[in-house]
Amino acid sequence: MTTRELSPEAAYAEAVEQLPLRVSQCDRWSDRAVYWAAVRYGVGEIRPGTWPAAAERWTRLWQIARREHLAPIPGVPEVDNLPRDASAADRGLAHMRAIVGKRR
Repeated sequence: MTTRELSPEAAYAEAVEQLPLRVSQCDRWSDRAVYWAAVRYGVGEIRPGTWPAAAERWTRLWQIARREHLAPIPGVPEVDNLPRDASAADRGLAHMRAIVGKRR
């Protein structure tokens, strides 16, 4: 996750890039809001080169998602699923849980 502010267009571009990677579980989202806006928009409708037609609807969904408390992204490790404003301690604990979980 990152603390940088994404514009609606940059968030859409990230969705275009990350959605195909979900099949191989290689997707890494900068913000839960990007993922959940993509789900609400319709993952099958998000394609390269479609930003101009998607701009109005995506921007509306993006603004809503940015204000909500969102569920974790399914299939993404906990440490990568923390909110943007998670503390260093929370990140450390999530990382430790991931390490311990791999040893079970």
